[in-house]
Amino acid sequence: MNSLKIAIILIAAGVVGLLAVNFYLPPPYPAYTPSYTASDFKSNGERIYFTATSNSGEPIIASIGTMRMYGMLSCATCHGADGKGGRGAMMMWTFDAPDIRYSTLTTASGNETPYNDELIKRAVTQGIDADGNRLEPPMPVWQMSDSDLNDLLDYLKTLK
Repeated sequence: MNSLKIAIILIAAGVVGLLAVNFYLPPPYPAYTPSYTASDFKSNGERIYFTATSNSGEPIIASIGTMRMYGMLSCATCHGADGKGGRGAMMMWTFDAPDIRYSTLTTASGNETPYNDELIKRAVTQGIDADGNRLEPPMPVWQMSDSDLNDLLDYLKTLK
């Protein structure tokens, strides 16, 4: 077998291996797998939380660094359907997604400043925490209309 065939086989095996590692997340990773239809949502905020799409058709764009992602992520992807967060994985990297339920964000914890509505909006749209620090990756910066942002905040308030 010539060296070109061997190189192609090794590259293919590597790609298959990476895909297997990236798509199989053993417990306790709370991988969120969507199983819904458009009529399943009670509000625009809930739809945004689970799908990163708006009832209005306005685009909601997630940016991580210079990468812009359209419809590839949603809040539920990392923070879970219940907003409680947990251990997550992206590519070959694991991270801890925080609890983003409104009751948790607005309660003082240790040395952290509690969030209010404006600080939550700033975290979502600018990637800056309540203390003014940049949120850690993989938290994206979301671009959405003020109306959609208010609807999302209203939905966060319903998570228990």
